[in-house]
Amino acid sequence: MAGRIKVDEITPQSGAGAVSFPNGGANFGGNVDVNGTVTADSVNAAIALKNFTDSNRPSSGNVTGTLIWNTTQLEVQVWDGTDWVRLRNPYTTINATSIEGFWDGGADQITGQVWKSKFSHPNVTNANVTMINNPTYSPTVPGGDGSIGYWSFNGTSHYGWINDLNYGSGGSHGPQNNGRLYEFVQLAWFRTSYGSANTGGSYDFNNWSWYDWDRSEVIGWNIGSHGKLQFAGRSNVTCCYDIVSDTPCNDGQWHMGVAVISASNGYIKFYLDGQPDGTRNYSFSYFGNGSRRWGFVGDGSEAGGNNGGRNSIYYEGDIAQLALLSEFWDDAKVLEHYNKTKTRFGL
Repeated sequence: MAGRIKVDEITPQSGAGAVSFPNGGANFGGNVDVNGTVTADSVNAAIALKNFTDSNRPSSGNVTGTLIWNTTQLEVQVWDGTDWVRLRNPYTTINATSIEGFWDGGADQITGQVWKSKFSHPNVTNANVTMINNPTYSPTVPGGDGSIGYWSFNGTSHYGWINDLNYGSGGSHGPQNNGRLYEFVQLAWFRTSYGSANTGGSYDFNNWSWYDWDRSEVIGWNIGSHGKLQFAGRSNVTCCYDIVSDTPCNDGQWHMGVAVISASNGYIKFYLDGQPDGTRNYSFSYFGNGSRRWGFVGDGSEAGGNNGGRNSIYYEGDIAQLALLSEFWDDAKVLEHYNKTKTRFGL
């Protein structure tokens, strides 16, 4: 016999198959499969998780769904098959199959000056952002729920380069692995006071950028000195689309900006804090019709490879979350993501 269970008493309880251990606990060295419900009916009968710190937790879980208590972060973490993540999942609106790059400011995604890609294109080993010149990482947003932090960029020297992800002619990524982006979503949770709020104003290059793969070759995503969201890019039709949203938001408060670029609908549509903020109608099939480019966060790209040429313009402000998704979001989807993430910022 390979093993045995020794108990003082097994007492039938109400409900089929229920047992109790009234005179003590039971230790199991292997797996225990339970088809019903395990209930701790008092604080003295709590179900306790194994405690670990950031430094001594195992490199992986035994199986996907393994739970631990992280005494450094003071939170329950679950092994998702790739990483230890908070049990409360703030990424539920993100479709993993459509992700080009997704960067979240949670402390578990930061290692020194590297912002790990929570998710990335399946052909990319990682799309981590390596920060240069030491932008500051703050592990929590004051007034938020403690689940997200942010990077602060000084507007004069701070930036980061995005590993591997590349688009344009001969590019490796995009939904068809050909460097082209067809239906896609750009997203940023940000805070900045740069510039002055201006209800007018055309596209400018004075606070560039949240991320960029060279707006004259592929795409760029930023906020202008007038305080409005900006999208730029080179489509199969023309270069360049330099497009501005409607509402200034450089007020020093946290905001979620989204641009939905849709070839099938023939528009580029902005959203601010979950609400539509300007639609511009254009006919195009895809973006990324120029030279192959690699990306940056906090600066503009001219890069023909990882950490290559830049514009040296720089972004001034804070960034907590960025995403580039090869999918379509309608009004309801944008609002859903805003509502599921705003509490992380105390909103």
